[in-house]
Amino acid sequence: WYQRRVRGKQWYQRRVRVGLGEERLRRTMEEILMCLEEETLPPHIREGYLMLFIYFPLTMKEEFADYIGPILNPILSGLASESEFVRHTSYKAGQRIVQQYADSAINLFLPVLEEGLFDDNHRIRLASCQLLGDLLYKIMGVTGKQSTVTGDEDDNFGTDETKRLIINVLGENRRNRVFSGLYMARSDVALAVRQAGLHIWKIVVTNTPKTLKEILPVLIELILGCLASDSYDKRMVASRTLGDLVKKLNDRILPEVVPILERALETDNVIQRQGVCLGLSEIIAATSKEQVEVYSDSLLPAIRAALTDSDSNVRTAAAGTFAALHNVLGTKALDEILSPLLSAMETLEGEEHDYLIGALKEIMQAKSKVVLPYMVPKLIQKPVNIGALASLSSVAGTALYEHLDTIITAILEGLSEVEEEEVARDLEHANLIISSIKEIDGHENTLEILEETLKSEETKMRLYSSILIGTFCQNEYLEIEEHITVIWKCLLPRFSDLDKSVVKNCWTAFNTATKRLPSGDQVRLVPDLKMSIYLAIDAKNRRDPTYTLPGFCLPKGLATVVALYREGILNGSPELKEQAILGLKEAIQYTDQPALKPSVVQITGPLIRVLGERYTANIKTACLDTLSLLINKVKVALKPFLSQLQTTFMKSLNDGTREVREKGVTALTKLVSLHNRVDNLFTDIHSGTKNENLSTRETMFSALQGTMYIGGSNMSANLALSISVTLTNHLGAPEDIIRTANGACIGSLATFFNEEELEKLIRDKILSQGPTKEIRHGQALAIAGLMRYAPSRMSKMDLIGPLTGSLLKFMDSDNVQVCNAANYAAGRLIIHLQDSDENQDYLGKVVALLAKNCGHNSSNDVRSFANNMVHMINIAGVQPLSDDLVKSLLVPLLDSTTKKIPAVRSSSEVAIATLLRLKANEDVANRISSNLDPKSLEIFNRFLPTAKRVAGENRTHNGHENNIFSFLPEV
Repeated sequence: WYQRRVRGKQWYQRRVRVGLGEERLRRTMEEILMCLEEETLPPHIREGYLMLFIYFPLTMKEEFADYIGPILNPILSGLASESEFVRHTSYKAGQRIVQQYADSAINLFLPVLEEGLFDDNHRIRLASCQLLGDLLYKIMGVTGKQSTVTGDEDDNFGTDETKRLIINVLGENRRNRVFSGLYMARSDVALAVRQAGLHIWKIVVTNTPKTLKEILPVLIELILGCLASDSYDKRMVASRTLGDLVKKLNDRILPEVVPILERALETDNVIQRQGVCLGLSEIIAATSKEQVEVYSDSLLPAIRAALTDSDSNVRTAAAGTFAALHNVLGTKALDEILSPLLSAMETLEGEEHDYLIGALKEIMQAKSKVVLPYMVPKLIQKPVNIGALASLSSVAGTALYEHLDTIITAILEGLSEVEEEEVARDLEHANLIISSIKEIDGHENTLEILEETLKSEETKMRLYSSILIGTFCQNEYLEIEEHITVIWKCLLPRFSDLDKSVVKNCWTAFNTATKRLPSGDQVRLVPDLKMSIYLAIDAKNRRDPTYTLPGFCLPKGLATVVALYREGILNGSPELKEQAILGLKEAIQYTDQPALKPSVVQITGPLIRVLGERYTANIKTACLDTLSLLINKVKVALKPFLSQLQTTFMKSLNDGTREVREKGVTALTKLVSLHNRVDNLFTDIHSGTKNENLSTRETMFSALQGTMYIGGSNMSANLALSISVTLTNHLGAPEDIIRTANGACIGSLATFFNEEELEKLIRDKILSQGPTKEIRHGQALAIAGLMRYAPSRMSKMDLIGPLTGSLLKFMDSDNVQVCNAANYAAGRLIIHLQDSDENQDYLGKVVALLAKNCGHNSSNDVRSFANNMVHMINIAGVQPLSDDLVKSLLVPLLDSTTKKIPAVRSSSEVAIATLLRLKANEDVANRISSNLDPKSLEIFNRFLPTAKRVAGENRTHNGHENNIFSFLPEV
């Protein structure tokens, strides 16, 4: 209804305007054309004005011919409109003009339509093509609506008569231009234009090859003009048309086209040079190998020149030409084009060298899988052209991955040989190669190669490998989660490299890679990091408690490891928490104090938090172990946490699990060294020794022993006196474990207690044998504690003599517990006497009684324990015993080797091996054997090979501690 109303209105308007006269019409047309020139004109208004051009020709007929030229541009603009109604109306107006003025005004609108065939807007090209078709159909007297769908695009429906009619109306030159435009429309980048052009061509043309020969000069001229166009679409259409021409005319066109294109490559017009390269690509692709070879002598130099053109767009187009040439000629194209280019690299400099590199890049991008195997062997020849490799690798894509081993190795060798001033430049190029790797296969290959080169014996190879792997870890295309464990296992062993720069670079790469992990993956990867660190430490260094890993000892060297483990401690499952804590402990072990200090807060906070919550004993013991080690390492740096740690450790002393309590004791023992005011701590521990629960009492006595030995000197005198009373009251405690811990506590107390009070305690409570076996055992243990923890002070207070006298009585006791406690005290006393020049008179007496306990008159338990004491004395690092004392111990030990009791025989074997110093030489054995009685000598000679074997096995028996103070904190 709306369309009918508008059209009716337009009909009445044109009737009125005809009646108004020509002058009024002229002014009206000027107004309409002026309005149509406004770009902001709404589509519905524009459509209304354009609709006038449909009806004016019907009314005014030939009088309207003068306005055809001015209205064609508005019509073509309407054909490019976004509004479908405007385009439809514009096309109808164009059709009206073509239909009505095909005979009288063809010279007015035909040039506009020809120009429209090459417009940048595809809608104008389509409409121009359709209108030209309507014009040709009008001339031929056909509708053009018949189907032209056939099996061959070159099937034609035109006749000689229609050909004659077209030439008569258009003239031969114009016919050639119109047909050339239509033929190029068949190769348009827009599908609708191609379809329209093909449809019209089939209807109006009689014979395609014959017609092409007739229009060829004009067509070539149009093609060259389009090849020189600023529009990429036009250049593409022209190049496709050339290819299509070659397919149809074959050798009949090549002699004419190829020389023209070769000359066009020498023009100063950059755009034309680019277009010519596109055209050559199409021609080569459409030509047989034999024909290409005919023109290869002239084509090859032209293509080489285009590849090194100063304009990058020309080089890109020329690379496409090379790709087409290679598809036809194969390796000949490589030999004739690539070889000269590669040879020229050595001589060219400046911009020419840059153009050449640009050419190789374009070739690589177009044909990387073919070109790279050809170029790599030439580029890696010494001196290695790392810059060229970098430029080409950046565009090689996945083809690069097969050659990574060769390329990276060559780069590293090249870097090792260049002058210092060139290293930075070549490193930048090498980094570009690593950064250009985008696929997972390339990442795996690169990592595998760098892992091997990092193990090289050459320092420079390791140095530059460490730099490249740092770049690899920064690669934005790297899926870090997939490769992180391999990266860790690759980098962490180099944290102990002899070259500090390698260590620094590997740490930087490790830091970069690990920080890229999402927090969820960090938790999951805790066991992998722990294992990677473990494997990175040599087995020999793992046994060395003082060893530190240089990579962890860099400034903030442990920060990344701590952050990952911290994530595991706070957010991991119980199993992962334990792994994270143990991993953190290991990392702390291999880090020195300066490097640890910045991370103290990040380490301590989470561990205290875990200990404050309900977790399994395994997690708690791991936390306590880690905190103990941290206290040992950083000491005063933990003072801000002193109160929290003390509370946490004291809480652990009441835990239901023995192992947790023992670890708590150890941690508290180390913590006390940071205290200046210890009375509150000792008061709490002292109160705990009176707890009704045996396990708690035992733990508190253990804690009291360790803390007093380390920090007892800061205790107040009154508190020390109160503790001494408690200790003397527990000498005869009914529980063995309490008596043992109590004896050790007395030894620790003796290191700082007031001399008068201490001497009184020793003389009144320890020297005289008690009435019960429990008290006597407690007294023997007290002497053992004094000999273990305070022998120098006993010597200073002249108490060695009285203590030795009591000790000899206890060593001769019938009670196994008392005798073994005394044997241990004797062993510690001998070590002290051997290490000093004082009180030597007591040495022989103690050794003689120890030898007696090693003999056959003692029980197996006493005998085995006494043997262990001999071993303990000889591995203590003090002066060796005299030959007489060695002989007095050797005779009963030799007798023990003949016994069937495994514990006795084994302990005697080890004791003899260490007593005679057989691990060093046989001098002592030779001297002693000459003074042995026949029976002992016989046993000695029979046993000597066994003793040598035992010495070679380096067996150590620490069993002498197992029954005495092994459960106490190590101090």
